[in-house]
Amino acid sequence: MLVNVQPGKEREFANEILSKGLIVDPAVEKMNFVHGSFDFVIVLQGSMEDIDRRIIELRKSPFVHNTQSLIAFAMFTWEELANSVKK
Repeated sequence: MLVNVQPGKEREFANEILSKGLIVDPAVEKMNFVHGSFDFVIVLQGSMEDIDRRIIELRKSPFVHNTQSLIAFAMFTWEELANSVKK
């Protein structure tokens, strides 16, 4: 999930979702603060229902300007990709 927050509200967004326990969950693999078109990258895992529920909850934040979800059909490790290129 890519998240864009209101300018200058990155810390408030991170504090809000931490205080609500929205990312301290086995379904949240990681959250990164990034530079570019979006402010945060949040990697979710689990059933589609669990992921959908988490996305909806995160979008309720008053600091969120917009989001974009990217659904992975398959996940590969760097080792798997390197081995497939060598063949």
